[in-house]
Amino acid sequence: MHLPYTDDYPRAVGIAAECLAASLSSVLWSRPLPRRVPNVLFLAGVWTAALFAFSPELARVFGGSALPSAGLWLQLSATLTTVAFLMTRARALGKLAVVGQGLLLWLAYWLQGSNDELMFAHFTWYGALLGAFALRATPRSSGPEPSARRAFFVQDAVIFLLAVALGGLMVARVFEFVIYNGDEVAYDFQANVFAHLRPYAPVPPCAKMFENYWVFTHHGRVFSQYTPGWPLFMAPFDRLHVVWLAAPAMSGLTAVGVARLSRRLASGLGASSEGSARIVALAGPIGAIFALLGPSMALNSGSRFSHTMVAGCFAWSVDAAAELATRGLSRARGFGMGLLLGTATALGLAARPADGGFLALGVFLYFAQALVRRRVGLPAFVGTSLGFVFFGGLSAVILRLQLGAWFETGYALARSVHPEAGLVLSAPRPWEVKYGVPLATGSYMWWPVAPALGVLGFVRALGGRARGSVFMLSVGSLGLVAFYSFVEFGRQGDDGFGPRYVLPTVVAQATGTAVALAPVLARLVEAVQRLGLAALKRVSSYGPAVVMLGAGVYGVVALVPLTYPIAYAEHHITSTPLRTARSMNLHDAVVLIVPNTISAHPTNLAQNPPMDPDPDVLYLIRWNARDEECARRAFPNRSWFRTEKTDRVVPVAP
Repeated sequence: MHLPYTDDYPRAVGIAAECLAASLSSVLWSRPLPRRVPNVLFLAGVWTAALFAFSPELARVFGGSALPSAGLWLQLSATLTTVAFLMTRARALGKLAVVGQGLLLWLAYWLQGSNDELMFAHFTWYGALLGAFALRATPRSSGPEPSARRAFFVQDAVIFLLAVALGGLMVARVFEFVIYNGDEVAYDFQANVFAHLRPYAPVPPCAKMFENYWVFTHHGRVFSQYTPGWPLFMAPFDRLHVVWLAAPAMSGLTAVGVARLSRRLASGLGASSEGSARIVALAGPIGAIFALLGPSMALNSGSRFSHTMVAGCFAWSVDAAAELATRGLSRARGFGMGLLLGTATALGLAARPADGGFLALGVFLYFAQALVRRRVGLPAFVGTSLGFVFFGGLSAVILRLQLGAWFETGYALARSVHPEAGLVLSAPRPWEVKYGVPLATGSYMWWPVAPALGVLGFVRALGGRARGSVFMLSVGSLGLVAFYSFVEFGRQGDDGFGPRYVLPTVVAQATGTAVALAPVLARLVEAVQRLGLAALKRVSSYGPAVVMLGAGVYGVVALVPLTYPIAYAEHHITSTPLRTARSMNLHDAVVLIVPNTISAHPTNLAQNPPMDPDPDVLYLIRWNARDEECARRAFPNRSWFRTEKTDRVVPVAP
């Protein structure tokens, strides 16, 4: 699977552009600019940008005549939106629009080979302008961040179950309960080891035949390259023989964390306490469900990659840190939320150290500031310390037992085994920025969450009472994006499901999207509650919500045939030997994985539970005849099979 994760990239980009323009239009319709002409100009600017996605089709319609360049086309779009805000007589917003257009003009000259990213950068700027307008029009709320103590248990339970069901659907229908990617194999390996309360596995007989790409042998100890966080979570599921359920369960926890943060950011945005409560109640489901429905998030929720866990730890650590700073928190709740904060932060670091570290930067700064201002009580500080020390210490001890040295990880061995695995940092060239900042691929792989809607909501949330959460989410997300912009690995392609290295930024984008769209839907709910069915006679009451929901549903449905079949086909082809052997109902057997007869790398198919010395089926790599001789001596009295061309599995004569 390589960028752009679809076999029809122009169509996917076009769908995202259409849906994003419609969503921005619904926000403007719900809260229009003063006077009619500025609204018409702003809409014209938004849809002019969206039309750029269809410039090849437009060129054919006009007989192949040359159309304006990307820079000129999008500058026309930006000019229309700038004039719209200059006509509102809000001088500050007009000046802001002019400055923003100047920056976009510079970006158009600097970026190369990134016209689609430039288009979505314009959308993101338009979202920021709409957020600034809503911020200016909404009275600024004062006081500390609100507590999340209001009960939404039923809502969160439904969100959790929906997320688990969606992840289970991905496991069953897209991945067919099989994995083939080397990262997932390594996580699976280590989870089985931890499930047996061991830090590493013993070296098996004929060890070369058991080789996995990211599983290393070091001084007689066999363990995964990856740090312990995600395998520790998977271990109980492995012990219960439902390891496939670990990712859907983590997806459910992540969705609930996003829902809690969405409610927190939406607090204080209504014109009245009743209106604010309505917006808060709607923000939770919007943030969580919209995050789940994006192709990248949905596919990863069924895979065994660790990025969903990093996203979940990010969401829960931000929510817990904000809750700790709430005034009047009881000692018991302070201790419990501190324990949650320390646990989430430590596990995020233990899952992916660099990702967890950059995402936690904003949380650390916020927590330190709260400590200095004495807004964090002693029980909360003790709980945070205990959670962090326990899980951080557990991870450190496991790594010490694996590598024989403190504060080293399996990554230290990677370069000596696989030279391409070394971490190399360099400034991205203008045509490489799009890999670290995936504005285009992210807008359709994360839809109905998008950077433009996330920025809109974040700017508007500055008028509420959750500015600390906005700070933590912004700093963490920007830190992660900046880091991966400098990482050379993955710039030209990513073997995964969407831009997964920066997948945790979906937490910030989803919560911002919820803040942007919840007031639109709340207006319809309020009108129906106040006027009954008579409200449906007024287009202004239901029009914005219909456009918003229509864009979300249309985008999700239209992107399904452009993304999921690609992931399914890739997975189906490369996992054929494993699925074939499973369908043959083999027992007490050895399947020889013969290189050059299979579509996948052989080290990704030699999947054996490391703590089971006598599994029902062994998958062994036959590098040469001596390997087979070794295996026949080590595992006598088994039936033998081997792979042949086109991934077939056939019996082998004794």
